[in-house]
Formats: sequence, C-alpha cells, structure tokens
Amino acid sequence: MRAFASSSRPSRTSCVRVSASTGLVPLVRDIQSDYMKKNLPTIAIGDTVRIGLAVQEAKGKTRTQSIEGTIIAEHGSGLNKTVTFRRIFQGVGMELILPIHAPAVQSIDVVKHGRIRRAKLYYLRERVGKAAKLKEIVGAAAAKRAAAIKASEAAAAK
Repeated sequence: MRAFASSSRPSRTSCVRVSASTGLVPLVRDIQSDYMKKNLPTIAIGDTVRIGLAVQEAKGKTRTQSIEGTIIAEHGSGLNKTVTFRRIFQGVGMELILPIHAPAVQSIDVVKHGRIRRAKLYYLRERVGKAAKLKEIVGAAAAKRAAAIKASEAAAAK
C-alpha cells in the first residue's frame, strides 16, 4: 500500500505555475512585501535606538518591554533583515539579534545617531564604561545625514 492515497495529493492545476520569463524572484518579492513593516525609521549601525518588544506573560497577556541600546551590526535585506542590538544592563553586556520585521518587534525609535568609521562595531564588546560609548553626530554632519536619510526615504517611496 502506498503512503499517500491519490486523493490526498494536490492536483497539478492547483499549483502556481511560473513561466521561465518571469521567474520566482518577483513572486517571492510580492509575497514578502505583504509581511514587511511599512513605517520603520531609517536605522544605521551606530544608532542608539529604543525598541519595544512584545513580551508574553502568564495567562496569555502580552506587554511591551522597552529596551535601549546600540545597533552594532546589520545582516540581510528585505524581510530577512536583522540587526545586532547591544545594551549594557547592570554592568553586563547583552546582545540580541532581532529580525526587524518580526511581530515581536513592535516599535523602533531612534534616540541618537552615533559617529562611526566601521561597518561592524564588534570592538565595543571589549570596551568598558565610557570607552564603550559612541560620540553623537552633531552640526553639519547631522544635517548632511538627515538630508541623506530624507533622500533615501523619498527614493523608497517612489
């Protein structure tokens, strides 16, 4: 006897057919765009952010836990984009790798923009105290960064 009866298999007509000219990439991009969050701020490595995480408590209740820390790395793109988030709590460093489009991440607010010269800030792991702080972008550099963010948001809106 076969493992599947012929009636339990999906029919070939119910499957999605993709022609060779269009490919799977546009189809996957359309499906992923339904699950992506639309109102996220533009965040970059070195930014100090406040993230609201959904925390499951007893009896099915959920609450929003707000944590503040620094973005030290970014990985992926689109729906699979993750950020490595680092904060110091009672003298102990804590890192979270958060998918920014996950339902558990309810809000992201940028507190300040840090001045950096590296793509990954893993060197902050060895730093202690004030040495682990990043300088804030101020003055003309802040205005230049704000203009670049506005231009990128306008290009993304088109």
